[in-house]
Amino acid sequence: MTLLQASLQFPTVVFTIGLGIALVYWVFVLLGALDIDLLGGGDAAGAAKGLGEVLTAGKGGAEALKVSGHGDGEADGLLGTVPITISMSVLLLAGWCGSLLLMTYAAPSLTPAVGKWLPAVVLPVTLIVAIVVTSIAVRPLRKVFHVTQGKFNRDYVGHTCTITTGRVDGDFGQANLEDGGTVLVIPVRCDLAPSKLERGDRALILEFDTAREAYVVEPVINVLSGGVDASTSA
Repeated sequence: MTLLQASLQFPTVVFTIGLGIALVYWVFVLLGALDIDLLGGGDAAGAAKGLGEVLTAGKGGAEALKVSGHGDGEADGLLGTVPITISMSVLLLAGWCGSLLLMTYAAPSLTPAVGKWLPAVVLPVTLIVAIVVTSIAVRPLRKVFHVTQGKFNRDYVGHTCTITTGRVDGDFGQANLEDGGTVLVIPVRCDLAPSKLERGDRALILEFDTAREAYVVEPVINVLSGGVDASTSA
């Protein structure tokens, strides 16, 4: 029996079809990554890149097959946070190899009565083994595809910042905000008249003004004197 014949034999053909689809997908991804000008038309590479983004569902492509959840409230399935396109490709390859080997070497050694039931048994057994093999194979890639949630503007309300401009008023001002080991440069506004905020002063962020696209701040001393607990600052 040739490799082609064995690949088209049930249940191996199920994994063969899946591998064919995965191969077409990765060809389109490769064309998009290399930006190949196919047949002299610039639209082909763009279409390939677009198709790759659609099939990976953009950022959602980083979401893997999630089978169970952990106590931290974050779903982290058997295949972890590896993109489903990579996980499925490895799973299909593992399933194809396992099914091919079992049908090629196990079937001839069985009696006809037992052999006719072999395909029905091989498919679920191979699928289960392929899932386990895939979970082990893609485990080193989990850190690479770990998705970190970004912060929103409102998350910095209650934090303190350091003024970096000579003045701060309702239309002008800038400050440095420390977020862990990162220093962010943010636009700030103070509606007090006069604000009395100068370079080097500490200010408390009260809110984010979407109209001005800046943080509304007040001097820390003023806020504390008004009864705000210093524990709200970071």
